[in-house]
Formats: sequence, C-alpha cells, structure tokens
Amino acid sequence: MNLVGLPVIDWDQATKLVGNKRELAEEILTLLIKNLPNDISMIKKLHQEQHFFPMLSQVHKLHGALCYCGLPRLKTIVAYLETELKNNIMDSLPSRLNQLDTEVKLLLECYPCQNT
Repeated sequence: MNLVGLPVIDWDQATKLVGNKRELAEEILTLLIKNLPNDISMIKKLHQEQHFFPMLSQVHKLHGALCYCGLPRLKTIVAYLETELKNNIMDSLPSRLNQLDTEVKLLLECYPCQNT
C-alpha cells in the first residue's frame, strides 16, 4: 500500500462528489469525523473478540462512507482492511488497525472540526 503523494483531505474530490458544493462537503466530512471514534472503536472491539464477519460489515460501512468524503489516504487503508477481511488474511489486521489509528489522528490534526 502506497500512500505517498495522497493528500489527507482532497477538497477538490470531496467537492466534486457533492455537486461542487464546498459547504456540503465540509458538513459531510464533519459528520464522518464525529462518527469515526465510535466506528473505529466498534471495529477494534470486533477484532479483539474475533467477530470477523461483523467486523467486515463495519469496515464495509466505513469504506462506503469514505467514498463520499475526499479522504484518499484513509479510504485506501480501509479498502485494504476490507479486502484482507474478505480474503481471510488475519495476520495483517493488527498492523492495518494501527495504520487506521495513525491516519485518523493525522486527519484530526488537518481538520479538527472546531464546531463539534
């Protein structure tokens, strides 16, 4: 997985995805960020409990949401996580979850949602 050159937030992409409405793109991103802690917590809990099918469902849901937010780095990590779960590649999950944590922290530094 190569994240080099990918922006944390791609505002051009995010804006295009919502009909060139920057304010709407910001609202969607803010909503996604508000839900991220719960989403990530649930994914980690399911991983810890080895409930991989529900984990896949949660990861798939997050991946779908990321398709509308202009977050190419985070979307790439979650896409890999989803593929690995689908292909029963469990040994990479801890590393991928660490990457997910790191990327979320980076996202929050770039876009802290000051109005949350």
